[in-house]
Amino acid sequence: MKIITSILSGLMLSAVSFSQVPKEFAAKFAKENAAGLIQQYQYLHTHPELSTHEQHTAAILKKEMRLMGYNIVDSLGFESFAAVMSNGKGRTILYRTDMDGLPVFEKTALPYASKDSGLKDGVTVPAMHACGHDIHMSTWLGLARLLSSHKNNWKGTIIFLAQSAEETGQGAKKAVATSAFQQLPQPDFQLAIHDHAELQTGQVGFCNDFSMAAVDMMDITIYGKGGHGASPQNAIDPIVIAAQFINEIQTIVSRNLSPNDPAVITVGAIHGGTVGNIIPDQVVLKLTIRSYAKETRQIIFNRIKQIGDHLAQAAGLPSDKLPTYYLLDMSIPAVYNNPVLGEMLKTIVKNNFGEAAIAPMKPIMIGEDFGVYGQQSSKIPSYILWMGTVSPERKSNSLANNISLPSLHTAYFAPDAELAIPSNVAIIGTCLLEMMR
Repeated sequence: MKIITSILSGLMLSAVSFSQVPKEFAAKFAKENAAGLIQQYQYLHTHPELSTHEQHTAAILKKEMRLMGYNIVDSLGFESFAAVMSNGKGRTILYRTDMDGLPVFEKTALPYASKDSGLKDGVTVPAMHACGHDIHMSTWLGLARLLSSHKNNWKGTIIFLAQSAEETGQGAKKAVATSAFQQLPQPDFQLAIHDHAELQTGQVGFCNDFSMAAVDMMDITIYGKGGHGASPQNAIDPIVIAAQFINEIQTIVSRNLSPNDPAVITVGAIHGGTVGNIIPDQVVLKLTIRSYAKETRQIIFNRIKQIGDHLAQAAGLPSDKLPTYYLLDMSIPAVYNNPVLGEMLKTIVKNNFGEAAIAPMKPIMIGEDFGVYGQQSSKIPSYILWMGTVSPERKSNSLANNISLPSLHTAYFAPDAELAIPSNVAIIGTCLLEMMR
């Protein structure tokens, strides 16, 4: 840990002394290539693909990267791949983009709005880039072009990783488990961006330490003894047990965790019974659990089981009728943003784009599987940056008229891509060039 801190501290000091040249490259390149990047963005937006089905998207990105001279490394799980370029001795940086869209019917009325669909669990559903992965990919391509066309101004190795299935929490776990990933050059740093639905274009959001939550999805089956609704004394009502359970588990956050240790337990679905005069023999609850620390996560799991088991026993159920707890294969760890790396990046952005480009952000309970890369045993310093997507005019209008901007994961999310993408390329491109000089 001391070695990592020393490296990062040294890099931060060197970044302060750099000239403005990297910014001049990156800003000039972003401006000159904006039209092509926007065209690419609009195509990707029109043709989203759902998690694990990003074949066409991956093929487009691979083709572009090969034309730029990158070496493609396949077999990173689902449609994930890496594009690697070595340019002499220096630092190695992994920069990730996600590729998948969401099962959302787009209602933006944009001329390039998605009308595509995809398969989810064997059912055809609408598809949309409602989380901005199309912005992420377009920025990723722009950065790849910047580095490939300015090889005289950086050294080291860049790994551009394109990842499947971020939205389902499967992609990063699958990627790091592959032998192909293990054979990639070991990064010194790992970076990614995420677009922000309320942040102004040209601004970068920083949140050191825990930035996004660990996510767990759990199905719980609560059993009972079925019977006639008019004779509850002859039954054991799992709906009553479920109601008690739902209320009781809300005390876990308020009474079993420190007030300084955030967590969320939400019951998003209840399935049980058929008609009003029949007591069913089971109820299924679907939960999402959000936390930051591993110890907190375990406390929540332990208390959920204790509460469920004890309520079942108190209702008179035998040991073979205690609730079952099924953790879905969608768990992802929290995103931990290395503070020293964050301060180094903040210094580069501030020195090149001014104090106004810096936006302090608070941790949120939304999940992002980028955290998987930083949670490996090697503990590589990692950071995900929030990037603004709202034009100054639209931001000003929303504030003046108290108008809510469409959020991520909604049918109306429409970022100001024409400003956001060139800005992203200029800012992140400057960071990469500064870090790899």
